[in-house]
Amino acid sequence: MLQVNLLPWRKLRLQRRSRYWLKMFICFPAVVTIAFMVLTALLIQERALLQLHLSALNASVQGLSRQQQDVSKAAAQVKTLKAQKEAAFQQLTRSRDYLQLLELIAAQIPAEVRLTEMTEHQEALTLKGEGRFYHDILSFRDVLAVSGLLGNVSLSDVQQQPGQMLSFVMKTQFQSARPMPDKGRAR
Repeated sequence: MLQVNLLPWRKLRLQRRSRYWLKMFICFPAVVTIAFMVLTALLIQERALLQLHLSALNASVQGLSRQQQDVSKAAAQVKTLKAQKEAAFQQLTRSRDYLQLLELIAAQIPAEVRLTEMTEHQEALTLKGEGRFYHDILSFRDVLAVSGLLGNVSLSDVQQQPGQMLSFVMKTQFQSARPMPDKGRAR
């Protein structure tokens, strides 16, 4: 019979088994550890990138908040300026109405009628004066009524004064306010 020396085969088998267990106990945990470290590094990098994006978003939110505050302040200023513009226009209109009224009175008042007082209270205009003849006072009232500047002209009180003078009180008001021209709409 032929005898076969199995010793080299056993050694080879033992070496293969040793390599297998070496792979299982050393190489596999090393590969898992390296993979875990790479994954950890990637997660850290991703977290840093997210932190960077978060800080950029926070900065833009703060910028937008400042811009919103600026817009709110500007809107408040615009509202204030519009109110001032409206008040100035009303004052200009009222001044123009008074100027036209004074020009009308200067041009159309009868010679025997004198205006002694002109007051305004809550858009009601009161004219007080004196005249020698009643028909002159009535013609003065009619001139004011047809002028188009005043509305609801009424002669509320006429009294005889000593010395053949008549005192009178007229109540009226300026015609409804004209609308403020808006240059932005005209274009």
